[in-house]
Amino acid sequence: MKIGLNLFSVFRELNDDYFGTLEKVAAMGYKNIELLTVNFSTGLRYTETYTLPVIKKRLVELGLNAFSAHEGVPPGKSIMDNDWDRIIEENAELGCSSVVFPMAFIAGREDTLHTAEQLNIIGEKCKDVGLSFYYHNHAHEFRRIGETSLFELLVENTDPAHVKFEVDLVWVMRGGYDPLALVEKLGNRCDMIHQKDLSKAVNPVNIFTSSPQGYNLDTMKIYTEFVKPNDFVNLGTGIVNFQETYQKLHQLGSIRYAIVENEGQLGNKFTSIESDLKVMEKYV
Repeated sequence: MKIGLNLFSVFRELNDDYFGTLEKVAAMGYKNIELLTVNFSTGLRYTETYTLPVIKKRLVELGLNAFSAHEGVPPGKSIMDNDWDRIIEENAELGCSSVVFPMAFIAGREDTLHTAEQLNIIGEKCKDVGLSFYYHNHAHEFRRIGETSLFELLVENTDPAHVKFEVDLVWVMRGGYDPLALVEKLGNRCDMIHQKDLSKAVNPVNIFTSSPQGYNLDTMKIYTEFVKPNDFVNLGTGIVNFQETYQKLHQLGSIRYAIVENEGQLGNKFTSIESDLKVMEKYV
């Protein structure tokens, strides 16, 4: 198991100074990074500002292994609105081995099944050039539709040969499920996980049982109404039991990358992710 850093942790810093931020990440001791490919301030892909050879050369110089990249669509856009052929080609050229779809704005059975079809298409495209394709969960996928959840529908209706799952442990918890049980159930369909920590002040953990209307909210409202800026904290300062978590993950033996994603909004983000790395090094 290797430690990674998802660059969403420092997306504002990337917006302002892309290469300077990468330099600081490398200087802290991170070796493996999951790329953020779009400047959220401008809406432009970083490859529209810097050429692929320039980005690749700098990654090599800094000793950074860009093993994966998050490639999503904003709310209101269809998944297939992306130029997936270009996206896959760019990430393959950068040396990424994986592409991750970070969030589908699903709310019910039909749009979940349609999303699964689209994920299968993209996953097959990735496989054709030797890349793995993953879906990354948040909490809303764990809304229940009858006896099942949206997440379970995604798992059941995507092709294991084309679609894997990057499980965000804390978001699973916030959806009311046991994240380690889910990782075990997914088996070899989950070999990358996201690690964050949740404030001890957050109660209850399950977003949906915290309000009678939780299940009926628009997907984005779940995050604007139930998720607060201070919910996420530096690793080791919240409710996650790292010793138990990583003892279990080591026992399972299926995880290749444990990826830091610091969504906290307090203090200096570089200080936070440096602290996070030290915590992960104790357990990974």
